Amino acid sequence: MASKLPLIESAYYFDATPEEMFSYFTDGKKLAKWFVRKAKITPKAGSAYHLAWSGGYSHDGRVKRVVPNRLLTLTWPDVIKGKKYETQVSFSFKEKGKGTLVKLKHTGFKEGADWIWLFGAIQSGWAYFMTNLKSVVAEGVDLRSELDSP
Repeated sequence: MASKLPLIESAYYFDATPEEMFSYFTDGKKLAKWFVRKAKITPKAGSAYHLAWSGGYSHDGRVKRVVPNRLLTLTWPDVIKGKKYETQVSFSFKEKGKGTLVKLKHTGFKEGADWIWLFGAIQSGWAYFMTNLKSVVAEGVDLRSELDSP
C-alpha cells in the first residue's frame, strides 16, 4: 500500500552541465548566490553542513549521500514552536540534451498540524528558491529581496 504522507517532487531544467549544477548545491559561495546568505558544506557522506538565511534563520544538518555530479541527499532539520522536525531532501543531476535536469525530492513529512504547516512552507520555499536558481544560472540575476518571505 502506497504511503499517504505528503512529499515534494519537482524537476527543473538548466542550460549547464551536471558538474556545474552540482556545484550550486555543494559550494558555499554558489549557495549564497541563490539560496542562503551563508553556507558551509562539504559534499561527503556523514559530514555536517550549516545554512543561514537572511533574518537570522539557520539550520545544521548532515550530508547523507553523495554521488559527485549525480546525487546529493541531506537531512533537513527545522524547528517549530521549539520542537525539532527532521525531513530529508535529495537532488539528482542528470544530463539532458545540452543541459541538466535537476530533480528535487523532499520526504519524511508526517501527520499533524505542525507537519502540514512545515510541508507548505518547504514546498513554497523550494519553488521560490529553485526559480531563483534558474535566474542565477541563466542570467546571473539573484531575484531575492529582503522583503520576501519565502
